[in-house]
Amino acid sequence: MSIKVFPWLCRAMSVVFASLAAAVVLGAFMACSPASGAELVIATPDEIQGTDVQQVTWDHAVHQLLFEPLFHLAPDLKSFVPGVASEWKMSPDNREIRFTIPQGRKFSSGEPLTATAFKASFERYLEISPYADDYAALNEIKVEGDDIIFSFKASSAPAMLSLSSVYGGAVDAKDAASKGPEQAKSDIESYGPMKVDEWVQGSHIRLVPNENYATFNTLVQNKAPVKMDAITVRFVPDNFTRVQELQAGDVDMIYNVPGERVEALKKDPNIELASSLQSGCSFLNLNPDVPGLSDIAVRQAILRSINKAELVASLSGVAEERYGMLSPSMIGFSREYEDEASKLFSFDPNEAAKLLDEAGYTPGSDGIREKDGVRLDFTFMVAFDIPSAKKMAPVIQAQLKKIGISANIREFERQYVNQACRDKKYDIATRSYVWGDADMLTYLFHTESQYYSYPDIDALIEAGRESPDPAERAKAYAVAQRAVMEKAIAVPLVSDIDYTAYRKSVKGLILTPLKMIFVNDVSKD
Repeated sequence: MSIKVFPWLCRAMSVVFASLAAAVVLGAFMACSPASGAELVIATPDEIQGTDVQQVTWDHAVHQLLFEPLFHLAPDLKSFVPGVASEWKMSPDNREIRFTIPQGRKFSSGEPLTATAFKASFERYLEISPYADDYAALNEIKVEGDDIIFSFKASSAPAMLSLSSVYGGAVDAKDAASKGPEQAKSDIESYGPMKVDEWVQGSHIRLVPNENYATFNTLVQNKAPVKMDAITVRFVPDNFTRVQELQAGDVDMIYNVPGERVEALKKDPNIELASSLQSGCSFLNLNPDVPGLSDIAVRQAILRSINKAELVASLSGVAEERYGMLSPSMIGFSREYEDEASKLFSFDPNEAAKLLDEAGYTPGSDGIREKDGVRLDFTFMVAFDIPSAKKMAPVIQAQLKKIGISANIREFERQYVNQACRDKKYDIATRSYVWGDADMLTYLFHTESQYYSYPDIDALIEAGRESPDPAERAKAYAVAQRAVMEKAIAVPLVSDIDYTAYRKSVKGLILTPLKMIFVNDVSKD
């Protein structure tokens, strides 16, 4: 077994621990007795896009149960521990990583998971994944015996985080090819602790243990198949319902505890609560191609009209104000830039009104501003399955109305909102993301993301992802964020303080600060 601490990661993550001194590791490394055969029921606010992690645009607790990567980012966020691979080694120049996959691994289909099969899976990822660009610096993948070797043109921090996430898990590429992308999206053979038994869309997905599973993960005691009979993940978008069912014992664990229920759950003797700061943020996308919003003065006025303290209050205080697009729990975050942005783009309704006045927008009889027949009356698309977005939306609507802008709320599923933004069929929309590295800016603002297209921003983002030095990466991404803010195409809002709750009858559960879940040792009283 090989466990190595990356110097670049240690340096980059020092900023995280300075900012998250009060953060806790979600869950405890509790000793547990063998599970006696039971079902774990988890409630999440959103439904998965598909079971094929190589085709989805956001990961989910379900994917963490279906896929195990070659190695895992440890809970200390500084080191890595084995997963599928029994060991791994980094070359002295940080440009080659060698993983060993011993004989005997098998996909949920029963097909062998060899180094060659993993290579085929990874090649499929590079062909179809929306996040394949994480590996822009990848030069070659080769197999030598039981080893799979990744060679890079330069040191690639984005690739390291992706390799250790669920996106680094393997699919049975032969089976996927026989099914085709559409069928495989919801019917994929994977390698992880669980496999799909049934998926009733709009209701739940039931997972059963993968009898072919074994792991080298040093965080868990049980390295063989999970002993639970099943894990059912229910899709419950209503906040009150999730909490009510947890307290009633109808579910064992819930994600995204609503802020107003945190204190009550802390007092419940049957419930454990754990928290982490969102590795990302919620924000508004503004469409610069629609009348009114095509005027940068209007977009800048919106940016200056959002009172983030009110947004945090609407979330019962379980959030942090965000002025840049990155959060302190991300590699590449710059505290210096965040402080600068909090001054440059602070809440200032007088400045917002002044911008609109100077641009020639005057209030009508109902207070909504207009200029040359263009009324500042927009559709506000809100993802109802992002709880914080749903709560903040009416507050944002009221804040915009104070400066003469109408935002008419319409609620949709997150997936629909994201696609509408790519298709440019929106005015204002809520967005939210979770990812541990600043390279996420590529998928938010680079031309290839399909959301926006600004060559100058592309170049700044590329400078960040190409730099091997963590400090230089942070500086480059700060410049990229500043360019985004100056164009006022996005408005950062808050980073959630995420609470996960589970019943004390659940033993052996491990959740990391990045909300990765390990159920290998889980049992229920």
